[in-house]
Amino acid sequence: MSIFRTLRRFGGAPKGLAALEFAIIAPMMIFALFGSVELLDLLGANKRAQNVAASLADVVARDTSVSNTEITGLWSAADVLMFPDTAAGMQARVTSVSIVSASSAKVVWSVGHGGMTPLVNNAAVTLPSGMMIPGSSIIMTEVSYPYTPPLHFLIAGSMNLDFTAYRRSRLVDPIPCTWTGCP
Repeated sequence: MSIFRTLRRFGGAPKGLAALEFAIIAPMMIFALFGSVELLDLLGANKRAQNVAASLADVVARDTSVSNTEITGLWSAADVLMFPDTAAGMQARVTSVSIVSASSAKVVWSVGHGGMTPLVNNAAVTLPSGMMIPGSSIIMTEVSYPYTPPLHFLIAGSMNLDFTAYRRSRLVDPIPCTWTGCP
């Protein structure tokens, strides 16, 4: 009987109740805190990498020609657009695509950065069906960003964030390239 009386007294004592509640809730709160920090960092990097793809395509689509200086400037802009992350390890490719028919598109020129190889000239390219307007051209930008989480709490290792952006040529169709080694 004395054990039951001791247990009843222990269960009725208010001392230590806050410590018990904290011991139960603290691990869940720590998991939520670290998980949300890592998730927010991933979402931010994802949005910035997507913005790089769209911005590169938009800048090239507004030009009348693409030169060495502009290509170098595009790659420098990626560093600024990825801030506070770094664009180190980012691979990108800008390609001018001419749409021959409703089912056929060919590469006019292509330039890669960070190890992403350019597409071969006159190679067939698959575009979304809504882009296939014969006689027009498209600037296609592909970006691959290796995201490494700061805490490695929810995501172990790294993951690639891949984006493709399309923009129609605005002033010249197709946009010619004037850099060294341009086809």
